[in-house]
Amino acid sequence: MGIYEHPILQDVINAQWFSKKKKSDGIVFGSAFNPIPDPVIALVFTAVEYAIKHGSQFSEVDYHDVYKRHLDGLEQWRHFSTRTAQALARHQQRLYSFGRSRAGFHDVPERAKTRFDNAKLARAAAAIRDASDEE
Repeated sequence: MGIYEHPILQDVINAQWFSKKKKSDGIVFGSAFNPIPDPVIALVFTAVEYAIKHGSQFSEVDYHDVYKRHLDGLEQWRHFSTRTAQALARHQQRLYSFGRSRAGFHDVPERAKTRFDNAKLARAAAAIRDASDEE
């Protein structure tokens, strides 16, 4: 088991975002969860850390710094080496795949595609420049 790969992560993700079958947030908003994003992983580990220490109602105010530490840790791990970046990407995809399976969906869709191609972005950027030139 590697960094950020404790089994409780999958358990919490399944319970929170994949437990309502086709109405699960992880299914309904699949493009936001495929693969499981860093903020979700950081939130889960923050909540688990809080529960271990306090066992009571979670406080965003009290644990914002812990969340930020986990989010930064994921980013550091991603940039540590090509190998760690690939391992994290595979892990995030597995988390999503297992969550989908838990919700009753055994076919795994392709990762979300970029919404806009570069030509569309270039036209939008040009339009912004043109509008500012008129002012």
